[in-house]
Amino acid sequence: MSEDPRYHVKVEPGQVGRYVLMPGDRDRVPRIAKHLDAARPVAENREYRTMTGTLDGVPVSVVSSGMGAPCITIGLEELRTAGVDTIIRIGTTGAVGAGPRLGDSIVALGAVRTEATSRAYIDLEYPAVADLDVVNALRDAARAAGAPHHVGIVESSDAYYAGAWLGTQADARAERMQRAGLLAIEMEASALFVVGRLHGMRTGCILTLREEMRPDGARVQAGPAFEAGLDRSIAVAVDAVRRLIRLDRQSS
Repeated sequence: MSEDPRYHVKVEPGQVGRYVLMPGDRDRVPRIAKHLDAARPVAENREYRTMTGTLDGVPVSVVSSGMGAPCITIGLEELRTAGVDTIIRIGTTGAVGAGPRLGDSIVALGAVRTEATSRAYIDLEYPAVADLDVVNALRDAARAAGAPHHVGIVESSDAYYAGAWLGTQADARAERMQRAGLLAIEMEASALFVVGRLHGMRTGCILTLREEMRPDGARVQAGPAFEAGLDRSIAVAVDAVRRLIRLDRQSS
C-alpha cells in the first residue's frame, strides 16, 4: 500500500467536510454540489471527483465513488483519514419486481451482501445495515418533500450483466428475492454499510429507480421520469445532511 493515505482521492484534511454526499457517476458531482453554498472543486483523480461547499455554514463535500464495492470502499477508507465520518450514497438502481415506479426513491435500510469486497473485511454473517440516524434523516426528508419513496432492503452485486448470462436461473432467484421483500439491486451499498460500521462511521444510501418492472413483465427504463426522480433524491439527500447537522449540533 502507498504511504499516502489518500493516494486515490487526492484530498487533504481540511479540504473536505465531515459530511459527504457520494454519487457513483463523477458527472453528477456538480449536479449535487449546486445545492451547497459556495461549492468549489477540490480534487479530481481517477473516479474520485470532489467538490466542497457548505450547508448552514458547515462544510459538506460531494465525492464520486465510481462503480462497484471496491471503489466505494477505497473512497471511504481514504476519506475517513481526512476527517469524514458521515457518507450518504446517492445512486441509481433497477427494480427486482413490480411495485416501485420509475423515478421513485429507495432508502436502503440494509443490503444483501452479494458483493465480495465486504467479505474481505468480515464474515458474511455480519449484517450490512445503514446507520439509523441517517435512515431516519433520509426518510423524514423524503416525507417532508412529498417524494415518492420506499424504505427497505436492497441487494449489492458485483456483476452488472450476470442476469443476462444466467437467464432463467437469474429470473428464478429474482422472484425468490422479490417474495422476500427485496426492493432493488445496485452495486455499492452493502460494502459501504459494512466497512463504514466497522470504522464507526455513519453511512446511508438513497437510490433512484431507473428501471421499472411492470406487472406484465415489461421493463421501462430511464427517461424524464428517472431524471426528475434523481433530482428529487438529490434534494432529499441534501436535506438529510442538513437534518444530521442539526442533530449533531444538539448533541454536542
